[in-house]
Amino acid sequence: MMARITGIRTHIFIGNLEIFRCPECSIHYSRHSHLSCVEILLSDPGGNLFKTFKASDPVIIRIGYRDQVPDEWTGTISKIAPPNKRDQILVKAVGMERPLSDTRIIQSWENETPEAIVTWAIGQAGLDVGKIDSPGVIFPRFIASNIPVWQLARQCEHTCRKAFALDMRGWALWMGSDGIVNWCRSDEDVDIPVIETGSTLIRHLPATGLQTGLSLVETFLMPGFKRCMKFRLKDNARGIDQIFSSLAVRHVIKPASVRTFIKYGEMYEKY
Repeated sequence: MMARITGIRTHIFIGNLEIFRCPECSIHYSRHSHLSCVEILLSDPGGNLFKTFKASDPVIIRIGYRDQVPDEWTGTISKIAPPNKRDQILVKAVGMERPLSDTRIIQSWENETPEAIVTWAIGQAGLDVGKIDSPGVIFPRFIASNIPVWQLARQCEHTCRKAFALDMRGWALWMGSDGIVNWCRSDEDVDIPVIETGSTLIRHLPATGLQTGLSLVETFLMPGFKRCMKFRLKDNARGIDQIFSSLAVRHVIKPASVRTFIKYGEMYEKY
């Protein structure tokens, strides 16, 4: 265990400050949330950092093993708050997907496809367009009344479901590792890592059977692993050897432990 911890490199930039160690840092991804989010806990006994940082300051986090190229997360500060403990601050930040929230759309369409509408909206946010799937329908009329891009995509999914009886549970608006925005029901085309008993599987908690229940996998830090990526789970105790899609991913880096938590399971309605 200690070999893995001492082999981890964490390098954080917030504004003009460079940070090599912090009490805790976590990165969160969810298939059904367009934003990736970060929380960084920092020591601030004099209150100087709290006064220095401001919303929209750039944030860069590089994490990885010493013998590998680190993964880089980039975003901006969204909130600065004092946590429960004294002499510390909690910095919250959101990723490069932020324009999907900040860009608002006022537009109407007639006899247009949802994929064309979403593609146009992503372009309005100034982001590159990746894989855009077609639900195979045409909207007779569609109106966006001053809503953010992410909500426009969600509204397209809702219209497909309500007006055309399509199953849209697997569809999501997300940014891939290459920085381009996708609206589709498929996963990112990357190498599939293996998490298995006796090696990298620390804990596996299957869902309880609830309709929206998700199973949880705890493993050692997997830098660069995100939502909408596949992984192979080999749990010998439960007789499982199967490939799953990651619906939510959380990387947590602490001085005494480094972990990646992955949730998988049935797609669910998000309306």
